[in-house]
Amino acid sequence: MNHHGFHSLLALLLCLLILTGCGTGAAPAETESTQEPATEEALPDGAVLVSTVDELLAAIAPNAVIVLQEGEYDLSAASDYGEEDLRGPYRWELVYGGCQLDISDVYGLSLIGRGQVSILARPRYAEVLSFSGCWDLRLENLTLGHTTQPGGCASGVLNLSDCENVSVEDCRLFGCGSMGVTAANCQSVFLRSTQIDSCSDGAVTANRCKDLRLEDCRLCDCGLSGDYPGGSLIYTERCKGFALVNCEITGNRVNQLLQNQWSEQVSLLGCRVEDNRVFNCFFELQGRSVTVDKCSFQRRSSEDFYARDRKLFAHDPAGEDLISFDLDHMELGRAEYDGPVELTPEEPVRTELPDGNFEVKVSSAEELLAAIAPNTTILLEPGEYDLSAVEGYGTRGGEWYGWEPVYDGYCLTLEGVHDLCIRGAGREQTLVSVSPRYAAVFAFRDCQNIWIAGLTAGHSEEPGYCAGNVLDFSSCLGVHVEDCGLFGCGVLGIWAWNCEGFTVRSSDIYECSSGGAVIDSCEDVLFEGCRIYDCDDGNNSISVFGGAVTWNEEVLREGIHYFDDGFCLG
Repeated sequence: MNHHGFHSLLALLLCLLILTGCGTGAAPAETESTQEPATEEALPDGAVLVSTVDELLAAIAPNAVIVLQEGEYDLSAASDYGEEDLRGPYRWELVYGGCQLDISDVYGLSLIGRGQVSILARPRYAEVLSFSGCWDLRLENLTLGHTTQPGGCASGVLNLSDCENVSVEDCRLFGCGSMGVTAANCQSVFLRSTQIDSCSDGAVTANRCKDLRLEDCRLCDCGLSGDYPGGSLIYTERCKGFALVNCEITGNRVNQLLQNQWSEQVSLLGCRVEDNRVFNCFFELQGRSVTVDKCSFQRRSSEDFYARDRKLFAHDPAGEDLISFDLDHMELGRAEYDGPVELTPEEPVRTELPDGNFEVKVSSAEELLAAIAPNTTILLEPGEYDLSAVEGYGTRGGEWYGWEPVYDGYCLTLEGVHDLCIRGAGREQTLVSVSPRYAAVFAFRDCQNIWIAGLTAGHSEEPGYCAGNVLDFSSCLGVHVEDCGLFGCGVLGIWAWNCEGFTVRSSDIYECSSGGAVIDSCEDVLFEGCRIYDCDDGNNSISVFGGAVTWNEEVLREGIHYFDDGFCLG
């Protein structure tokens, strides 16, 4: 190649290098001018981005989507912390040692963490987040707990009361909160991929909730309260549909792993249970069983699945009892769960009698309540009727009955009903009970021609003393109690005020805490063939105020009258 050809080739190669950018260490000028700088992660539509506690609180509103930037949000550092005259979706409730944030009556609220986000409470007697009367609530990618300082906690982390459609996802709820989640009167509460750890008493407690689920969650290291174990890691009372699905339960130190008090459709499915320390038993079951399937259990030789005085076993999906051998050899597997099964009770058949009255046969507490109406005889099939476990307990009630709030629950109250008879299959075969210690079994107000016959009524067997009676009557005319057993721990078997025409026949009152009966300002009251016995401190008595009572043809005037079995001692 000659000199001229070499230079031509070199020129051609340089042109190619310039066009491709190779070997130059920089992109072409045109490429540099069109390149866009990096942007922050886009916010959800309509979302508000906050970075301080004050900004977080100011953004709380219906249908608000609040994105929290990475960092710690100490609620005690809010500028309005502790103010008493706030008007809006949140307020500060005074608790021992400080204040608690309460968010109420808000719908469509979402709190979403971006990065490592912690919402913290400083007072040990304050819930970290407390929601009441809220619905369509969403918590995502948040860490909730109390600030690190000496001393144990006396309050929980997340408190839900009267809430509906709550989603907690990819969160951590940690101690020293006493309980990770406390839910009361809630519906459709879902925790997914969430960890509850280091709480001093337990992980979850639910009271009168419907459809509460924990899916792919981790419950660990709870119950470590000083030298003492926690109570129940999971406690459920009077719920319908409570499930732990594909969860890991490990490192906890508690008395019971799962305690069920009269809740229906409680399930433990696909869960790995290992390295826990259980001092009492894995399952404490009162009134209702639980379904266990596809779980694996690791336990120490000293640990029991059931209490020695057990009345119920856990069962498999087919309803068969699971003894300890079955649970020890159950294999872990991935479980599916579709929620509680809705069972629609059949309407009891009302049969019209020749005299124009009606007769209804019932076999459940729900059917008993549905049948309450004037001019009706309700015939109870043999069995137990727990009025505190009915669907709709504590709600508005029916046309002829309502639920009157008491300290620890609700009391069934019938008002304005006439010509109603509630007749069991015999006191040995029919039991009507309630759980709240401050509620009467039946309370009648302004009723006429009421018959209670052939049954036993009282409070369920639970710890504690009662402050409610068995039968309450106020301003009623024509009351008949016949062939009944009325037992404690009710304060009194019968309390009657301002009633007329009150007859008690062939009935026993026993084991009540304050006596057999109080008859106040009543007329024409007769006890015939009755017994009062085994009341606390020998208080087998009838107290008469403002009138007189006839006991087996003996007139008892004002004062307290004591009895030995069926005999009046004066």
